[in-house]
Amino acid sequence: MAIYSEIDRRHIDQLCARWREGSLVGDASLLHPDEFASCWSEHELSELNRKFWGNLFEGETGGGSFESKWELQLEDATIEVRLLAAECLLVYYLITAGVGPARKLAMINKTIGADHPELHVTADSAAYEALHSWIANPGLYFNTRQDRHVGYLMDLALRLKRLSREERVALLHENPWGFVQFAEDGERQSDSMRHIVCHLLYPEYFERIASSKHKSLVLKAFGDLDSSGADAGQDERLYSIRQTLHQRLPEWDEQRRDYYHDDLEPIWRPMTTTRDDSGSMDPAFGLEFKKQIVFYGPPGTGKTYRAGLLAESVIRSAALQRWGVGDYFDDVAAVDRAVAEHVTRLQMHPSYGYAEFMVGLRLDADGGTSYRLGALPRLVERMRAECREAGGRALPHVLILDEINRTDLSAMFGEAFSAMERDKRDVELELFAEGDDGEPLRFAIPSELYIIGTMNEIDQSVEAFDFALRRRFFWFATPYDEEDLDVIWRAQWAEQSVAVDWDDANPQLRELAGCITRLNARITELPDLGPEYALGASVFGDLPYFVGHEWRSKRQGRRSGKYLWDGNSKPLAPLRSLWALSIQPVLAQYLAGSDRRAEQLTELEKLLMTRPTS
Repeated sequence: MAIYSEIDRRHIDQLCARWREGSLVGDASLLHPDEFASCWSEHELSELNRKFWGNLFEGETGGGSFESKWELQLEDATIEVRLLAAECLLVYYLITAGVGPARKLAMINKTIGADHPELHVTADSAAYEALHSWIANPGLYFNTRQDRHVGYLMDLALRLKRLSREERVALLHENPWGFVQFAEDGERQSDSMRHIVCHLLYPEYFERIASSKHKSLVLKAFGDLDSSGADAGQDERLYSIRQTLHQRLPEWDEQRRDYYHDDLEPIWRPMTTTRDDSGSMDPAFGLEFKKQIVFYGPPGTGKTYRAGLLAESVIRSAALQRWGVGDYFDDVAAVDRAVAEHVTRLQMHPSYGYAEFMVGLRLDADGGTSYRLGALPRLVERMRAECREAGGRALPHVLILDEINRTDLSAMFGEAFSAMERDKRDVELELFAEGDDGEPLRFAIPSELYIIGTMNEIDQSVEAFDFALRRRFFWFATPYDEEDLDVIWRAQWAEQSVAVDWDDANPQLRELAGCITRLNARITELPDLGPEYALGASVFGDLPYFVGHEWRSKRQGRRSGKYLWDGNSKPLAPLRSLWALSIQPVLAQYLAGSDRRAEQLTELEKLLMTRPTS
């Protein structure tokens, strides 16, 4: 079973059962089946698809937002089509925790229209209860690209209606793998919405995962538990893994077997966001193939944090596969120790070179000199000793090189530089140094040693490295990502014990996130700055402290919703402190050589502090 969410989801599941039977197998409205018995008919769905797909507004056309474009697309629609459109929105909203119930309700009722208040979702309806629940947090991309996801949903429904009733019944009853194949066959696709629809209709078979990348990472980490066969699809394999976990961990409930639970997520943990439209590979797959990768980008974008999480997931995934489910979860402390012992972090700096990393001469106690191994050969010796002792239970090691551009990496590796390549691993070479026996020291980089580098573009651009170095790594850009703000702010909100309730503050925090995205867009455009000077999410991580400081002794107004801007949209103390103490000093340093420094700082301050208009 994959039916789990952090809050009661019964109203959602009941509504989805009605949607499947009444609207997809039948044609009736989900909200008002008696009055509108053919709302989900092929005719009405064709009309809605024509209005939507035949009137796509790009960019700022049509007002720029989904809401404004949606209203234009439906402006002359019949009440049957408007009700159908509202119910498509309702299904889209069922999964997400990222949109509040008030916003969901407002959009649905606005879509139905002010001329038909009797058809609006009311507080005594089952739909209202479902909108106050949620199943997952599919991420920023899902919440901001409603057009793509709702458009997929209405296209899928139309394709279903072009089948006979018998064919629809066959797909929608006890045929999950047939349904997912049908869902994948349409020309108009949204990976996120496809995963969600499959879960809503077949929650016993499909995970509450909206991201193809996340599913791929789970399969990579837990693949040894799959017994579905070579021809099985992605979701069928995930189902097989879940059955195996159920058998081997029978004492666990569905919450602990959820892949986002603290027991399982660190094993497969994603290094990228949930966006599935970028086409980019997740770093976990790049590291597995290439053996070494680099996270690069502006300061504060979480490069070192991502490197640590990726290193941890490499060790945990290997431990699960080699030690088995029983040993892994029977002694979690041993796994934690293994993670600590198998991840080595080195901070690069200008004086760190070949002697410290590979081999160098050292003074002996008697005044003589001898060669001493550096950090990398010592690590390799540890790995060999572990392999001799542990055999097949030995785990890989991960070497993190922080700020790799602060040293001459080619010189630091020396003759071992070529040994980094995946097809040269485990091949011995001679170092230009001798052991105590007078013989040349021999060295090989094991295939199970992974190297992760981090680099700030401001310090030195990627292009400054020679081609021979760059081609030995996969390079993963780590730009500012608005989704990181939510993670950082939530964590700091709890750590700082902010007196203001998170849910009350979240609407204005979302507005500020939009301001920060706007600010970074302008930084990227400025000739004196550019993309490498964008401000990472962690630069804004002090905001919860400022909010908490402002409200620590106040009792009135904690539920006012006014924490960053007042009722007149003037910035309040927490936002002013964020600018003065965290943001302005950084930007002032970046613009130190600019003739337009004061003017540009004023412009950037306005972009951050000006509240978006509704």
